[in-house]
Amino acid sequence: MIIPLSNLSLLPLFFCIYSCFSVEFVADGVPKPGVIRSHRKSWEEVEILKQAPRKRSYKTYGKVVIRNFADGKITKFYMEKIKRELFDRGMDGMYLTNTAVVPIPPTIFQTGSAEGYTTNMSEIARDAKVLEANAFRYRDREEE
Repeated sequence: MIIPLSNLSLLPLFFCIYSCFSVEFVADGVPKPGVIRSHRKSWEEVEILKQAPRKRSYKTYGKVVIRNFADGKITKFYMEKIKRELFDRGMDGMYLTNTAVVPIPPTIFQTGSAEGYTTNMSEIARDAKVLEANAFRYRDREEE
């Protein structure tokens, strides 16, 4: 079977659509001047919790929004990226607050000939799984 070259060019694009993640950090208010250091020694110690921490008091510094356009699972690779990002921002961890599936508008792919005629057209309708979490930092002993 011979596959036309115009169809081959869409294969990498389809792969990108089915394996895309988006991570967004939304800070609470205006960040204070100075560098915030995490209480953790390395990014590997950053906590990702299903509920808010109960043993120690903490302060939230922003919201983390994770969008997954694939199967809804967060792989170890992306968990490490999220932990590193939180550590770089001085956070001790994050806890999940909301999970939802959000419909996104369909993506339309269209190829054409040199004369301006449409040769191939494809439409992909997808849903995105959205996880919302609060980024937190434990309070110092003096602050409690």
